[in-house]
Amino acid sequence: MAAPKTERLGVSALDHFFSQHGWLFREQTTHDYGIDAHIEVVNKERPTGKLVALQIKSGTSFFTEETNDSFVFRIDDKHVAYWVDHSMPVVLVIYNPETKSAYCREVTRDTVMKTGKLWKIEVPKIDMLANPKKWLHELESLTQPELYVRRMNRLRIDRRWMDLIAEGWEVRVTFDHWVNKSLPRYQVTIYADEERETWPTLYAPGVGVKGMLQHFFPWADFTVDGEEHEEGAQGRYEAECYSRYDAETGEAFYDQEFDEWYEPPTGLVPVSDNGETETYVLILSLNELGKSFLAVDDYLSDPEVQEAIGFELK
Repeated sequence: MAAPKTERLGVSALDHFFSQHGWLFREQTTHDYGIDAHIEVVNKERPTGKLVALQIKSGTSFFTEETNDSFVFRIDDKHVAYWVDHSMPVVLVIYNPETKSAYCREVTRDTVMKTGKLWKIEVPKIDMLANPKKWLHELESLTQPELYVRRMNRLRIDRRWMDLIAEGWEVRVTFDHWVNKSLPRYQVTIYADEERETWPTLYAPGVGVKGMLQHFFPWADFTVDGEEHEEGAQGRYEAECYSRYDAETGEAFYDQEFDEWYEPPTGLVPVSDNGETETYVLILSLNELGKSFLAVDDYLSDPEVQEAIGFELK
């Protein structure tokens, strides 16, 4: 088994690769057995909802067995069954930290071969990091499930954020809205305590802030972070209410006290605005869809739920 540091090298390299080409890379730590990350295809700077699951293996030990055209990766029954039956396309990626190269192959019933107690997958010797055009096209062309399943998959990816909210953590999203650009663009960061996920800049023509949030977070309601809003209002207060400055004492005087002037946020408003960008900081809460999804997903994922019950007719 690869050391934790070696494993991180592969995840980091793939994160950089996909982010560099504008795709969304979302690492899955301990939240999905046998899957290290999900990627979302972004076409012409627009997210498509097409998702691919990645199993990333990093270390030189994965390159010791090879044929003329491929590296041989061996795996057990449990992982093969999970990958083949997964609701998303699953792609195995092996990363060589010494050569900084990565090789991949989709895991299907046709690409896995039984070898006694184990299975093997032959991974072609074509470095995906050196051939981005080819491999991005290959990944985008993988068979996608129907819209219903794609939407369910998106919810499953966000499950960890929903769990944090349900456990009482404050989960926030922050982004800038370029108000003077004809093509709206957003770079979204979602975070809670030490967990943080930042996406590449995405363009959303014809979609406002509210529509963007509904697309990416259909499971959440939003409220403006009051502390951030109050802090951002301080500059406007000083500009609007400044009266005079006492040079002897160094004290500034204002026509109105801040507490009298300040109005708490109502609705979906930015916490600051410099004329070029509006900055939003929003606190998420679970809406009815989010609460219902957690209940449904718990049921569907529970291994203790009996799959088949026999009935006797008389």
